[in-house]
Amino acid sequence: MDIISQNKCSSLGMLFGAIALILGIFHFSFGPFSAPPPALESVVAEKVSAVKKGIIAGLKGEQPPAAAKKTAADIDKVLDNSGIALAVIALICAFIGGMRKENRRGIHGAMFFGGATLAFHALLFGIAIICGIILLMLIFSFLSGGSPI
Repeated sequence: MDIISQNKCSSLGMLFGAIALILGIFHFSFGPFSAPPPALESVVAEKVSAVKKGIIAGLKGEQPPAAAKKTAADIDKVLDNSGIALAVIALICAFIGGMRKENRRGIHGAMFFGGATLAFHALLFGIAIICGIILLMLIFSFLSGGSPI
């Protein structure tokens, strides 16, 4: 317990970094948690219904009803952004711990967990970009009549 009280910033950085890494891996493994977007048919039906109600209200001389906007928080974006923010905070805590000449193991732990979280997110983004490029190449190859390889 004495080590933690002497190395507050680096210990806090390790805690934030570990939470961020666990949060990122958990979200990648078990996500996405938000509901899928509504089908195109239901969106078009809602818009047509709103236009119909507006026209009928206009013919009667009434004010058309204002459409209520529902903006629910996207839990996937919240999890991604909070994990990245915790990783950055862990790196800042590691920097502050280094400036205060705290224990090197604590500083290295905070830098490892924070950096691993950011590297994990960057790796996932890179893999998504590469898969998207390969998919586009396959689509263009199929449309042009060439072989995909």
